[in-house]
Amino acid sequence: MEHGQHGTLIRAQRLTGVAAFEGADNWRVLYRSVTPQGKAVAVSGTVAIPHGRPPAGGRPVLSWLHGTTGVADACAPSRDSANGPVHDYLQSLQDTVAPWVSRGYAVTRTDYQGLGTDGTHSYLVGEAEARAAADLTRAAHQLSRHLSDEWVAYGHSQGGHAAVFAADLANRWTPELRLIGAAALAPGSQLSTAVPALRRQPLAGVSDFFPLIVRGAQTVSPMPDERLFTPKALAVAGDADRMCSAQLRAPDSWGSLRSDEIFREDADLTALDRALADNEPGRLSPRVPVLLAQGGKDTVIQPAWTAALDAQLRANGVHVTSFTYPEADHRGVLSASLPDVTRWIDRLFGRSAPGEDRQG
Repeated sequence: MEHGQHGTLIRAQRLTGVAAFEGADNWRVLYRSVTPQGKAVAVSGTVAIPHGRPPAGGRPVLSWLHGTTGVADACAPSRDSANGPVHDYLQSLQDTVAPWVSRGYAVTRTDYQGLGTDGTHSYLVGEAEARAAADLTRAAHQLSRHLSDEWVAYGHSQGGHAAVFAADLANRWTPELRLIGAAALAPGSQLSTAVPALRRQPLAGVSDFFPLIVRGAQTVSPMPDERLFTPKALAVAGDADRMCSAQLRAPDSWGSLRSDEIFREDADLTALDRALADNEPGRLSPRVPVLLAQGGKDTVIQPAWTAALDAQLRANGVHVTSFTYPEADHRGVLSASLPDVTRWIDRLFGRSAPGEDRQG
């Protein structure tokens, strides 16, 4: 792994099954990236290149960035199967992305660093997410010479967090390509204040996110489990390394814990809080347009958090377009926002959305 430029394609194999898109050549790929600490790593993902003649200038490229599935390798979207542990969620993403493929967009989907490959998944570490997205876009150009140099980042939840970081970093990381915008649906933000507040409250139903956040922070700073977790939490800590999100919510796993039962009273959480603060998308100043979409009935990413992110980005001089869907929940925002996101991305590429003439 120490040889080769980041974004170099290591391996590509034909992809079939539920993770593939109709009307396209689908590939499961392995490619080179670099951790925020400067270590070369292999990252997995998929690439879909539609059939047919590409337009002049090449096919526009859409980098789809998935939301939280877990940190265990089995949770990697490129490994999805009909009986897979996160298939229900991944199928909803498939339904969101498939229309883009049918309309001629090449679609890349990174698993992110450490998810499905060696090492620990850098969950909510923005620089690692952004590098994974940009490097896969570079690798996709080695599969086809008919791709545009322009691309967009488009993600949900964790992937929305990744999309904003990609907007800020990608054009410096892969300068021969040009990221022209980022769409972030229910993006993770404000966690540097929400997580400390939650861990002091006796709340049920939120604890499954804590081990994932810790695992991500552990890729940045050493934090041994035994110095962080209570005996109750330590007893199920290893579940995060072999189970996906839905399984972690079970009553015999992290679902058995209230949020105030996770961390030891004497735990030093300085490094964890610093990692959360360092990875707040609201501190960024992307020079490309950003779209934010939020469901009004989302109980995972609070609407107030996305409203705060909107204000933070605007204060940083970012060109932000925001949409709110009052009746949509966390997953419902995927379909609710699709028409607006489609028009917005098409216009970035100078294309017409369905039902809209090119002058619209």
